[in-house]
Amino acid sequence: MQRVSRPRNKHNCGCLSAGMYVSIVTGSTPLANEAWGLSNKMTSSALSAIGDIGGPRCCKRDSYLAIIKAAEFTKAHLGIEMEIESITCLHSAQNNQCIGKRCPFNQQL
Repeated sequence: MQRVSRPRNKHNCGCLSAGMYVSIVTGSTPLANEAWGLSNKMTSSALSAIGDIGGPRCCKRDSYLAIIKAAEFTKAHLGIEMEIESITCLHSAQNNQCIGKRCPFNQQL
């Protein structure tokens, strides 16, 4: 029998953590109505931001985007404003697949 490898979603850097964050602060459980939905919407929002930029992958960029989306989501849905400082990536030289100027955190912008 031939083994088939499945494509794996590598966009988990930050996205699932952002969803878990909303789950924790809202006290959500798998049986909750609104809070469970909010947790999934937060994950979706982070994934959408990552998808808008495209690849190839970068865990730092994806995590930064998820944090920013989590702060925006918290303000919009929970009424709590969080301060987000300007983020500049200092790791592009270590990532051979860095997308350079397409990255919103690229230090050369």
